[in-house]
Amino acid sequence: MSLLAAAGLWGPPGLLLTFALHPALCLRPAPTSGPPHRDYCVLGAGPAGLQMAYFLQRAGRDYAVFERAPRPGSFFTRYPRHRKLISINKRHTGKANAEFNLRHDWNSLLSHDPRLLFRHYSSAYFPDAGDMVRYLDDFADRLGLHVLYNTTIAHVTLNKDRQAWNGHYFILTDQMGHAHRCSVLLVATGLSVPNQVDFPGSEYTEGYESVSVDPKDFEGQNVLILGRGNSAFETAENILGVTNFIHMLSRSRVRLSWATHYVGDLRSLRLSSGGEFSKKYPLVKASYESKGSRGLFVLGTASHSVDYRKSAGGFIHGFRYTARAVHRLLEHRHHGVAWPSAEHPVSQLTSSIVRRINEASGLYQMFGVLADVVLLKENATAFEYLEELPVQMLAQLETITGRRARHGLFVINMEYGRNFSGPDKDVFFHDRSVGHTEDAWQSNFLHPVIYYYRHLPTEQEVRFRPADWALPRPTAIHHIVEDFLTDWTAPVGHILPLRRFLENCLDTDLRSFYAESCFLFALTHQKLPPFCQQGYLRTQGLVGTESLRRHREERRFPQGYATVGRRREDGAQGPEGGPLAPGPPLLQPHDSNKEEL
Repeated sequence: MSLLAAAGLWGPPGLLLTFALHPALCLRPAPTSGPPHRDYCVLGAGPAGLQMAYFLQRAGRDYAVFERAPRPGSFFTRYPRHRKLISINKRHTGKANAEFNLRHDWNSLLSHDPRLLFRHYSSAYFPDAGDMVRYLDDFADRLGLHVLYNTTIAHVTLNKDRQAWNGHYFILTDQMGHAHRCSVLLVATGLSVPNQVDFPGSEYTEGYESVSVDPKDFEGQNVLILGRGNSAFETAENILGVTNFIHMLSRSRVRLSWATHYVGDLRSLRLSSGGEFSKKYPLVKASYESKGSRGLFVLGTASHSVDYRKSAGGFIHGFRYTARAVHRLLEHRHHGVAWPSAEHPVSQLTSSIVRRINEASGLYQMFGVLADVVLLKENATAFEYLEELPVQMLAQLETITGRRARHGLFVINMEYGRNFSGPDKDVFFHDRSVGHTEDAWQSNFLHPVIYYYRHLPTEQEVRFRPADWALPRPTAIHHIVEDFLTDWTAPVGHILPLRRFLENCLDTDLRSFYAESCFLFALTHQKLPPFCQQGYLRTQGLVGTESLRRHREERRFPQGYATVGRRREDGAQGPEGGPLAPGPPLLQPHDSNKEEL
C-alpha cells in the first residue's frame, strides 16, 4: 500500500521569508562605506516579482530582481506535478475591451505590450505549466527587466541609518558572499516549502513534491492520500485507472470552489491550495508591508494573508493588481508622486461609475479588497476618481495617496451577499434578489455596492466597523442589483437607481439635458443642473432654433437672446452689452425638455 501526503504543496514560508519578516531582525549600525546600493530589491522572478519589476521600470526607479534559478518562473518548471494549471485562459469573451477581457484571463501580467497577453501563448482553457514558463521568460526579456539570475540571497540583515527612507537599509548577502544594500525590500518568493507531516509511520509517506507521476508505479496498489485539496485530486486522477482503490483522508470536508467562490478551493482535479493560514502566510498590514520591518513588503502568493479565503490575492489574476497598489503607495511615500486620478465634472459621475463596474478587472477580481474612490470637489461641481485603493486603508487615504477628501466621497466596492460562501451555502438560493431594484440589498451574487461618506472615516471606525461589513457605516449606501452575467447596464434596472442615489447624496440633478432644456431650466429654477452650468462655463451657449425664436417673441426678450451661441456677423452684442458666447452648442437641440439617462 502506498501512502501519499498530498495535503498541500505550499506549507510554511521558506527560511528567508520567515527570517526577513521576523520583528527581531538583526540590526547593525550603518558602516561608513558599504556595498552597492539600490532603492528597491525584489526577491524572486516569478509572476509577482516580474510584475513589480515592470512597474518600477516604467517609473524609472533604481531596482534589481534577485532570482536563484537561471530563468524566471522556476516554480512552474516543477509544479503542478502533472503540468496542468487551474488558472483559466478564456480567449473569447464576446467583447473587445482589453480591461474587461482581463476578468477572464487569469495568467497575464499587466503591461503596455499587447503581445504579452497569455492568450498568445496557449489556446487551452487550462494551460500547460510549460506555457507559463515560456510566457514569463518572454515577459522579462521583451521588457528588459533587471533580473540577476543564479543569485541566491542567503542572508538578510538591517543596518540602521537615520538618512534611510525607512530608518534602516536592508543588507542582502548572496551565495558568493557579495552584499547588496537596498532601501526597500519586496519579497516575492512564493510559498513553495512542502508541508511536513508528523505521526507514527509518517516516515513512509511520499510528498506531493516528489511522488512519481508515472501511473505504472502504482499499478495494482491500494493508495491512501492525505488531503482532499486540488493537489490530492490531481494525484488521484492520474493513478485512478491503475490502482485497486484510492482512499482520501483530510481534517475537513471537501470545499468546492463553485460553492465557496474561492479560487484556492477544489476546482477541477488540480493544484493544491495549501495548509492552515497561521502556518502558511506571514502577517502583513493592509498595505502589504511587514508588521515587523518597515520598508519590507510581501508580494504574490505570500501576500494572500490580507484576503485569505476571501478574494483572489494569492493568485496571478489577483496579485497583479495588489502589486500595482503597493507600487502606487511607494511612489507617493518615497517619490512624492500622488496616486493616479482623473478629474471630471460631476455631470459625468454616473457614467464614470457605470464604466468601471462593467469593465474594471482589478475591482472585479479583488472584490472586497481593492475599491474605487470618488473624491468630491467643493460644492460637488467636480470629482477625482481613484482606482483600486486597498479598502482597509481608507482612513489613511490622504496620507497614502496625496489626495484630499474634504468635501465627501463615494467608495465603489464589489461584494457578494452574506449567504454566498461555505459548503452549505448557495449563492443562487431561491430567496435572493434577482431583479427587483428595491430589494437590491439582498443580492447574493457579486454586485457593486456604493458607499457615501460626508467625511473620511477614521481608523477607529474602520477597525470597529459592524460585523460582516466591508466598510464602516456610511451616510448612505446603494446596492446595484445582481446580474448573472455581471452586466450592469440596464437603463431602468441599474443606471437609473444609481443616478438617483447619487443625486440624493449630492442634492443635485445629474441628468444630461438638451440645450433648450437648459435654457428653459434657467427661466424656472434658481439652481441649474451641473450639466447646464458646465456648458455655460465652457462658453458653450445655445443654438438658435425656430422654437426658441417663437419663445423669445412670446416673452418679448431682447433681440440678442435669439442668437446666443453664435457670433453675429453685424457685430451685435449680447443681452448684457458684452460679446455673444462663441463656440459650439452645448448639445444640438432635438426635443425640448428631453433628458438622457
